[in-house]
Order: sequence, then structure tokens, then C-alpha cells
Amino acid sequence: MGAKVYFERGGIEKYIPEIKKYGKKVLIVSGKSFIFKSGLFEKITGTLSKEGIKYISYPGANPEPDTENVDKGAELCIKEGCDCILAVGGGSAIDVGKAIAVVATNGGSVKDYFGEVQYKNEPLPVIVIPTTCGTGSEVTRFAVIVDRSQNTKKTVSSEKIIPKLSILDAEVLATLPVHLVVATGMDAFSHAAESYLAKRADFISKMFARESLKIILEFIPQTKTEPCSLDAREKLLLASLIAGFALNRTGTIIVHGMGYALTILYNTHHGTANALLLPYVFEYLKRNGYEEEMTELELMWGDTERLNNFVKRLGLPSRLRDIGVGKDKIEKLAELAVVGTQRSMKNMKIQIGRDDFKKIFESAW
Repeated sequence: MGAKVYFERGGIEKYIPEIKKYGKKVLIVSGKSFIFKSGLFEKITGTLSKEGIKYISYPGANPEPDTENVDKGAELCIKEGCDCILAVGGGSAIDVGKAIAVVATNGGSVKDYFGEVQYKNEPLPVIVIPTTCGTGSEVTRFAVIVDRSQNTKKTVSSEKIIPKLSILDAEVLATLPVHLVVATGMDAFSHAAESYLAKRADFISKMFARESLKIILEFIPQTKTEPCSLDAREKLLLASLIAGFALNRTGTIIVHGMGYALTILYNTHHGTANALLLPYVFEYLKRNGYEEEMTELELMWGDTERLNNFVKRLGLPSRLRDIGVGKDKIEKLAELAVVGTQRSMKNMKIQIGRDDFKKIFESAW
């Protein structure tokens, strides 16, 4: 797997002392809000202090982190002499942490490391504490960062940035708002389903993908109940983890790349964008070379209409017009999808162009 994973309630305080194996001074990479409001920052730093581990906080991971977030973090990391990254948060914070680990030892800007490039020096070791149930980034070789110059997201990809240690503690999910539980859970759903359809999918990756999808389909509806069902949230955390195993093997297909434009232009949550697009992409693929694979997947959730209704029942938008997209913007979305899917198109067994993207967006509108 490449990563050491602890999955245990109360695991944060129990396993943080292992950071001493990887470094003496930690850069804590996080967002600006949840880690502080939830009391998690104090829990983490209290344990670090008790163990004699020095730390510096960098709460510079925006919800849709860009190259500036990474480069500023790397600058601080170098200045403070940090030799280890502790990324705490959702996919945004984890991806920023991974990217900082590369830039801090190799110099330049994160823009120099998009794609699969050789690093002159080993990236800093990365330790991860996920605070959502959808990223999977705690066990993958990917870090996705917004390149604002091209209005899309790009990926740093290397086995060298797979976290050395990941601590998955469901207790951190107790105060996560329901809408974020659902949106991040559907991001994990997208990881699993896209992995299943990727060209590099094999027996083991499909096994992880199927199991993840089964868990999400059963337990994500239960997370909408009040009071918070921590057991159901913990199941989604597990589903996200094992979807990450599948994703790390295969990468995604076009759903993620199409959704990038929605997150950048309309500020739509990444998982929400994926959930909205999934039924329409799957319907297109079912008619264009993926009939066998889609038949296998639909044994779990039924046809496209049922999947669309599943998304609606979760309270997520199911049409582009629901998030304020005008029909006149479809051409622009199709253009951005071509850019956003450049890398993932290698994972497709068919090639899709702007006109195809336009058809999918039209049906989603």
C-alpha cells in the first residue's frame, strides 16, 4: 500500500507520538476553520508538545487550494527548518501538504512538478489526519492543485508523496456538518466508481471499489439522521479509505476533470460537483463502449434514474441549473472539460472530445 494506516477511534493522541520516527519539527498544514473550532488543533499540538516534537502552524489550505497556497507553505517550511509535514483536514489540506513536501526539498514552484516528474531530492515525509469521509488522499500518490492561470486543476503524481503514516479517527467526524459528510461521501463514491471504469483497473482494485460503493450506498443515507450517527460516519471513513486504495492503482476517469470547472467557476463543492455529474457521465458511457462495465456497476444501484434520485434524496443538486449554470455557459464548460481531463483521458478506453462533453453537460443541465 505504501502507507502505514491506523483506523481507530481515539487514535490521534495514541499514534501521533510515532511522528518522532519521521522528523523533529513539524509543519502542520490545515484549513483556517475546522481544526481550530473543533478543538482538534489543541489536541494535536498538546500531544506533540508532550512528546517534545516542535511544530509550526500553516493554516493556508483553501477549500480549493491553488499554487500560491502551496508555494507560500513551502517557503514557510524552508524558513522554519521543518523536516516533516502533518496535514490535517480534508483533501485540500492533505493535497497542499503533499505538494509542499515536494517543493520544500526541490525548490521552485509547485507548477514545476505537475504530472509525473523525477524529483532531484526526496520529498519530506508526510503524516496525515483526515477530517472528512471522502478524500482517500491519505493513501494515494496524487495531490490536486488549482492552476488559476488555466482555470483548471492539475495533479502532482508520485509514489514518493504517498503519506508515510495516516491516522483515521472517526471521532473527528462527530462535528462535521451533515452537508459536508454527504458531499465528501459522494466524492469517495466517485473515486470508487471511476476507478472501476479506469483502463488500469484489475481484480484487486475492483474488489476495493465494489466494497467501497456497497458501504456508501448503505450508510450515506443514515448520516442524514439527527443526532449524528458516528457509526455511519465511521463506515464512510472506511469506504473512503478503501476507495483510495483503488484510486491509487487506477486514477480517475472524466467525472473529476469535468467537475473541476464547476468548483472553480461556480464554487461548487468538489464532491457535490462529482455527484451531480455522475449519472449523466455514466449514461453516456453506457451507450459508448462501457455497456459491460456499467451493467456490472448498476447491479449495485439500478439505472441512471435511480442514481439521480439517490443524489436528490441526499439533498444534493442533480442538475446544472440547480447550481446557477446558464445554458449559455455549456460551451465554456465543455472547453474547460477538455483541459481538465487531459490526464484522466489516458485512463479511458475511448477518447472524448469537446462535442461529447457538450452533450453530457446539456443532459446535466
